[in-house]
Amino acid sequence: MSNLLINLVDNGAIGINRFADFVKTLGGGDSEMTLTEVLIISRVLFAVVMIGFIGYFFDRIKLALLPVENDAKDDSRRGR
Repeated sequence: MSNLLINLVDNGAIGINRFADFVKTLGGGDSEMTLTEVLIISRVLFAVVMIGFIGYFFDRIKLALLPVENDAKDDSRRGR
């Protein structure tokens, strides 16, 4: 069980190191990113954006299909 925990921490540290290198690169540091790391980051960002668009799409569909409840009180003078 301890080997599994060690491997999990090591893999997490690799991900953190990649993210730190990405931040250093954005900050103008000398850290170079490989093409593989750039593709991984771009895929993750693309997935996040697509999930946002899909959520927005379903929210707009829900608003278009379901009637909006009006919480305003009926005006008794409307029929006069």
